[in-house]
Amino acid sequence: MAFLIIESGPEQGRKVDLRGPLVVGRQAKVGLSIKDVKASREHSRFDPASGGWAIVDLQSTNGTLLNGRKVEREFLKAGDRVTIGQTVFRFEDADPSPESTTSAMKDQESALPVARAPGSMGAPAAMSSPTPPTMRPAAIPAALPPSAATPRPMAAPAAEPAVTERNTGPKLRYQDQRSGPGFFAIVLCTAILVGLVFAARWLGQRAIAKAILERKQEQKTP
Repeated sequence: MAFLIIESGPEQGRKVDLRGPLVVGRQAKVGLSIKDVKASREHSRFDPASGGWAIVDLQSTNGTLLNGRKVEREFLKAGDRVTIGQTVFRFEDADPSPESTTSAMKDQESALPVARAPGSMGAPAAMSSPTPPTMRPAAIPAALPPSAATPRPMAAPAAEPAVTERNTGPKLRYQDQRSGPGFFAIVLCTAILVGLVFAARWLGQRAIAKAILERKQEQKTP
């Protein structure tokens, strides 16, 4: 069970048990009323939370201090000091009694299984871990015959006969493309095309000049 001890203040030395939410303040109707002029009417509240306790400030005027620092809500641990006004509270948790702890340990020891020696009704024998079976080596096979013990050398693969390329046909000499019939055909076709272009251009110019001349003559004739 948790409790509070007033270390300093108007009610120094007072012990308060925590059995539920406890409001501390200067007002007489709160859970724990203290005669402290610096404390608010409803200053702080000790709340049970998560298996423990927490201190909550109720918007007091001077604030709530936990170990010297101002807090709004904080979990408490044994030995923490909470300052409300001029009053310092020390938070403590009641430890379980030594007798109950010892009896609980004895109950746990008695619940453990105990091995007894076979054929004996006296004190239990110490439990020992089973000894693993001894691994026997596998039987070594008899000596192999020389033919099986000695590996035979592998025969090298037979070399493939070299393949010789034979060219039975006559060897053709390198023929220059410039001296072939194809080259002359290209030159001839090019010359013909150039001649046709010039001829068409010349004919066109003649036709245009003739048309201009006829036009002038028609204009001069009355």
